[in-house]
Amino acid sequence: MDERLRDLLEGKGENYIMPFFWQHGEEEAVLREEMEKIHKAGIRAVCVESRGHPDFCGPSWWRDMDIIMDEAKKRGMRVWLLDDAHFPTGFANGWIRDKFPQRRKKYVMEKHVDVDGPLNGASFIIDQWLNKFDWMFPDEKLFMADRLLAVVASRRCDESASDIDDTLLDLTSRIHDGMLYWDVPEGQWRIFILIETENWGGNPDYMNILDAESVRVLIDAVYEQHYKRYHKDFGGTFAGFFSDEPSFGNTKGFNFDESIGRKKMVLPWSRETEKLLEEKLGKEFKRFLPCLWQNAGNITPYVRYVYMDTITRLYEKNFAGQIGEWCKEHNVEYIGHIIEDQNVHARLGCGAGHFFRAIRGQHMAGIDIIGQQVMPRYETFKDVPPGLDLDSEFFHFGLAKMGASVAHIDLHKKGRTMCEIFGASGWACGVKLMKWLVDHALVRGVNWFVPHAFSPKEFPDPDCPPHFYARGKNPQYRYFGYLM
Repeated sequence: MDERLRDLLEGKGENYIMPFFWQHGEEEAVLREEMEKIHKAGIRAVCVESRGHPDFCGPSWWRDMDIIMDEAKKRGMRVWLLDDAHFPTGFANGWIRDKFPQRRKKYVMEKHVDVDGPLNGASFIIDQWLNKFDWMFPDEKLFMADRLLAVVASRRCDESASDIDDTLLDLTSRIHDGMLYWDVPEGQWRIFILIETENWGGNPDYMNILDAESVRVLIDAVYEQHYKRYHKDFGGTFAGFFSDEPSFGNTKGFNFDESIGRKKMVLPWSRETEKLLEEKLGKEFKRFLPCLWQNAGNITPYVRYVYMDTITRLYEKNFAGQIGEWCKEHNVEYIGHIIEDQNVHARLGCGAGHFFRAIRGQHMAGIDIIGQQVMPRYETFKDVPPGLDLDSEFFHFGLAKMGASVAHIDLHKKGRTMCEIFGASGWACGVKLMKWLVDHALVRGVNWFVPHAFSPKEFPDPDCPPHFYARGKNPQYRYFGYLM
């Protein structure tokens, strides 16, 4: 018999479970009782989440963390930490908003005007397409001035279509004092104004995940603060950090169809992105940028491929890679997951563009099964309940295997696949269904679990149940311990 299997059957196995432990600023006695109940359920680690805590990284936060760390040491448990003030990761505990607004997200966007030629001696206003805002909001920091990248013109294929051909003339050198002067040739033309902006995208208080210095703000605001206080416990009681659903965030909300070239949206951008695109597409790369929004013939797929390849590699290097290196240097591990719903892991918006690259810097592969995404019989159930609109085939046959594949391919993950599980499934998700969900994940290669969640709030806490102890009000708590 395999030695690890024998150890497990004899109760000698390691801990592979670290449930979320939500924090709201509860009293000391409540926190200590909750840690006792977690331990009593056979669990030997927690992942502390600041969801709802009023003072993350402030005096009352350190009081609560000290209590949790003290209980963990007494009970031989380990502590992981969700790495931001609230979900999703990227807020940097407000430091981008309050201290480093120059590190905010940047985007590239296009605006355009159509013109019919021939038209000799034509002129077009360009600078008024850029948001300047100093006259409109003189005391506001919310809006930042735009930067003109280029002006490009291309022939339209026909009057009714939005497609253009591959003419793509860079007219930027013809701009003087904010005006474009151009003798328009015969035909129907579209003039693109390509702009670097910090406006009109996702949450402006979030970091730019493509920019190493912007991501460093998150490290300084959260990781370094906890290292200062618990450095002696790093690698011991303090196990590491957990990123929850970081994303490009170039759009607001959680739409799952933010595919490049298919939706009108601003796109993730940074000065490093600009530099790399020049290396890959040549010095004239800016004249190809309209292809990111509109079809310009045969060159379009290649331009979009190069752009997505560039930004997903920057995500890999500057976000997950940088944080993973910091954790390695400080003797802790880095884990978490991105949003995978409806295959958004391969898209923009709330997605990360490339599942494998996005979690390359983490020390475990990570996925998320919540909210009835995986349920008995749903794998072939086309008519799912109203409001779910699930890609059942992906969730049942693709998701867990995708995570396990990373764990096998990426050697520094040591074969470990973590799954956040049970969350937001409602009180109907009892131990019997939990057992089925764990079996589903286990046979597909998941071997670490983050059950969602222990909440020390008074019952009933309406926030994403089930809650496993529920201040003593969950009658299945004792059986949940058997499952753990």
